Amino acid sequence: MDSKLLEKVKTLAPFSDMSDDDTKEVLEKAKIIKYPEGKMVFKREQEDPYVYWLITGSVDLLDENFEARNRKANEEATRQPIDNNSPHRYTAVTTEETRVLRADRTTVGLFAPTDHAGDYTVTDTEEEEDVDWMSNLLSSPLFEFIPPTNIQTLFSKFEEAEYEAGDVVIRQGEQGDYFYVIQSGRARIERGSGDKTALLASLKAGDSFGQDALISDVPRNATVTMESKGTLMRLAEPDFESLLMSPVLETVTEDETREMVETGDPKTYIIDVRNPRELEKGKMEGAINIPLLLLRKNLSKLKPEAVYVTTSHRGRRAELAAYILNENGFTAYALKRGDDSTEDDENG
Repeated sequence: MDSKLLEKVKTLAPFSDMSDDDTKEVLEKAKIIKYPEGKMVFKREQEDPYVYWLITGSVDLLDENFEARNRKANEEATRQPIDNNSPHRYTAVTTEETRVLRADRTTVGLFAPTDHAGDYTVTDTEEEEDVDWMSNLLSSPLFEFIPPTNIQTLFSKFEEAEYEAGDVVIRQGEQGDYFYVIQSGRARIERGSGDKTALLASLKAGDSFGQDALISDVPRNATVTMESKGTLMRLAEPDFESLLMSPVLETVTEDETREMVETGDPKTYIIDVRNPRELEKGKMEGAINIPLLLLRKNLSKLKPEAVYVTTSHRGRRAELAAYILNENGFTAYALKRGDDSTEDDENG
């Protein structure tokens, strides 16, 4: 670490009260990380073994309502660590090119003067009874694809809706109009076939549903009923498509897919999500068949380090499959074909 940077660090708490030798000891295990504008440094409610100081640039600290307070380097407030809490109380997003000093929390605690040491000790915190639906949604792998500068806009578009036990939120066969997140309460997902009804899943606060029909542009494939009184946050279809779906979905051509498969770095697999009887129309060479309705049940069999290209021959089921994979932490693309404008697939 150069002398100018060391001089800057010595203006920060608790380094200003440390000896030079102790400061250097801490900094040996620390890192200076450069972030471009709009990069997330850490998330609210994230457990974190590190402490952060702003060296250059600025960040917005977003609270539970996604209201922002800005912090700039060289201000008096930034002599202290940025949100020195674990779990964090804020989400930190850079507002310009920024450099951040990141140090191990335990190491800082060992060398900090006695009157500061407690500030850098990780303590157990009781889990809050109320689920923070925004933080829960933010923890989804989907938000790796969404520009942090768009997150505040996204959450401002959600609207609150109250339901009683027994209320049907969405009904199988209806057109999709909203994406939902449960803020409080419980619900169940059921699918009917003839005279039979099957329970697919039970939902609790923090869970989301309703995206399938919005992405695939086909009627709802299940019914969601409230099991208790509760509050749902819902996002209208146009806002879902522009703010949540579009950043997540990327397409590749057949030529690009073949090149990815041949290169094999990383290993790339093609998943055809049509039903088995639809495969009589033919499928791409080397593709494996996982019908869309069974995709979520087979996620544990997939390789997290691999890349997946989804196809349904025509239509938007491939896009829904790619969204589901990305939502669950995989890397996936939908195959773009020349005849994608026509939808003749059965709903999956």
